[in-house]
Order: sequence, then C-alpha cells, then structure tokens
Amino acid sequence: MAALAIAGMAATGRYTVRRGDTLSSIAMRQNRSISAIAIANGVTDPDRIFAGQVLTIPDAGTKPAPAAVGGIVVVQPGETLTRVSARTGVPMATLIAANGLVKPYYVYAGGQLRLGSRNGASTVNLQRCPVAGARFMNDWGFPRADTGFHEGNDLMAKQGVPIVAPVSGVVTHRVGTIGGNAFRLVGADGTMYYGAHMKSFGKSGRVKAGDVLGTVGDTGDAKGGPPHLHFEVHPGGGAAVNPYPYLVAACR
Repeated sequence: MAALAIAGMAATGRYTVRRGDTLSSIAMRQNRSISAIAIANGVTDPDRIFAGQVLTIPDAGTKPAPAAVGGIVVVQPGETLTRVSARTGVPMATLIAANGLVKPYYVYAGGQLRLGSRNGASTVNLQRCPVAGARFMNDWGFPRADTGFHEGNDLMAKQGVPIVAPVSGVVTHRVGTIGGNAFRLVGADGTMYYGAHMKSFGKSGRVKAGDVLGTVGDTGDAKGGPPHLHFEVHPGGGAAVNPYPYLVAACR
C-alpha cells in the first residue's frame, strides 16, 4: 500500500508548509540546516515561505558544496571551528575576531562565517535579553534577496511582546520600507544595537538596560510573516557581528 503524504509531515523528502511555520522552525523540526533547505528549494529570503508551499527536504547525508564566495564560508554538518580553519586556511584567531565569537566558540551547520575582520574583535556584553522568552537560532549570514546577507538574528515572539534595551545608552527611532519600525541604540562603549520590524515604539533618548523600547511586530518587509525582532550588533558602530553567542548568554 502506498504511503500517504500528510500535510506538515516529511514524506519522501517533502514538507508542506503550515500556517505559522518559518524556515528556521522547519529546519529544526526536520533536523536539517536552514541553508540546505534553502539551497534545495531556491529560497533566497527566509521570511518568504507560504502556507501550502511544498518544500524539498534534502537527504541528511547530502552536503552543500563548501562556499567561500565574497569572504564567506558555509559551516558544514559536523564541523568545528578548528575544522573550518583547517579547510579554509584562515587562522582561528581571525575567524573569532571577524565573527565576534566567544568561548567555547560554537559554530552551527548552515551558518556562515566571515573569513576576514571588518571591524575587529567584539567585547559585547548584553545586560538584558531584548525579548524575554523569545525563540531564536543562529540564522546569521542567511542569504537575503533585499540586502544580500542576514546580518543579525531573528527573535520570534508573539505580536506585542515588549522589547527592552539590552544595555544602557541613547536610542533613536526610524521607519523604513525594509526594517519597518526600528530602533538604533548606541551604548557607552560605542557599540550600536539595531532592532527592526517593531509593532510600536517605546522609550527613546537616554535609556537604561531593561527600559521598554517598543513591541514585537511584523512591520517593513516582514509584513504578514511571523512577528519577530530582527536584532543586530555593531561593535564600535562598524560592521555587524554575529549576535548569537551574546543572545545565548543573555536569554538562555
């Protein structure tokens, strides 16, 4: 008797997207990397999948070809930072500085690492979790259709959940077609924190860690998708570094 394909379940390498699914949640449920699923389906924007869409789930043994285009390398399943360093020929110290990594230097399959420093090592220390109870994973470096490179992590939470200042500093608000309602927080050490897609604005000007900066939403190019806060960290006000290790320390 032929097996039946059940919506929302992997069957013969396929998955039917359900309402509320994200590429991150599907990847975790199917035990695959985000990039592997994206490559298999030609997905260029993780926020652009739709209920009813049928995705091909690649075999667990299939590895995407290593990539080092534009100074970026894709972490392969089972790789450690030491192995990435050996494969690329880039010293571990350079990889650590370029990506803002902190001990124990975890890397994750499907994640992307810069191969050269753009603004030096980071000493970021979040005093508060930006969105308490949010779900998130290391989606740094995911390819995007609009900006080319996902330079932050998405903190998934319900619409209207408070967003708080991760550190003390000065906050300004902005509204744009991509980020929607967004904040820019500059800490005492010059590190800039950026948050996007908020539903509403909170406090601006000089703030303390824990002050409410707004609420989780789906504004900008996230409209109609799962509500979340797109969160970036820019040490010294320069290029973004991967915020994942700092979020893990502050939120889990």
